[in-house]
Amino acid sequence: MKNILIIVSAAVLMSGCAGPSGPTRIQPGGQQAITTMGINLADITETAGKMVEELLVDPAITRFEAQNGRLPVINIGEFKNNSDQRFDLMQLTRRITSDLRRGGQVEIVSNRSVSTEENTEDNFINDVKVATAARADFYLEGEIGVIQVRAGNTREKTYTFLMELNDRNRRTVWDRFVDISKQDTRSGVGW
Repeated sequence: MKNILIIVSAAVLMSGCAGPSGPTRIQPGGQQAITTMGINLADITETAGKMVEELLVDPAITRFEAQNGRLPVINIGEFKNNSDQRFDLMQLTRRITSDLRRGGQVEIVSNRSVSTEENTEDNFINDVKVATAARADFYLEGEIGVIQVRAGNTREKTYTFLMELNDRNRRTVWDRFVDISKQDTRSGVGW
């Protein structure tokens, strides 16, 4: 009987000391988030924030209100994914749109209710009315690309995020690149 009590007590103590079972809540994109060789939430959040921050202090935006008596209107155009990763581009464009709107220095033309074909730079330049969208002063578009290299057991990927702001005359008045590089070293066959 004494042996059974010792075994049961040990089992209870061990089960109480076991780690948490199941998922745990973490900060999205934080230090505990999984980092992969691909694009993740931290990359999208950090990149969108940096690019918008720089756009909002650019003279094309900061001088517009003084010169025109109103805030500039930006049409959020197409963002292309030319990288090797499949992910929801809306995660990037919605964060950019939200950050721009929260900055309070621009107005955004919403194209959510229209198809991608209607949201083109040609329609912007020709002032094609899409739904109830107002005439925009600028057209914002972007692209994501990747460069991959290997050296022995080390591989490296650099994702390049590009954003470009064009005026009604198709001139690029602002552009910004943000590079995110990731490196991984592994050994073994098939990697």
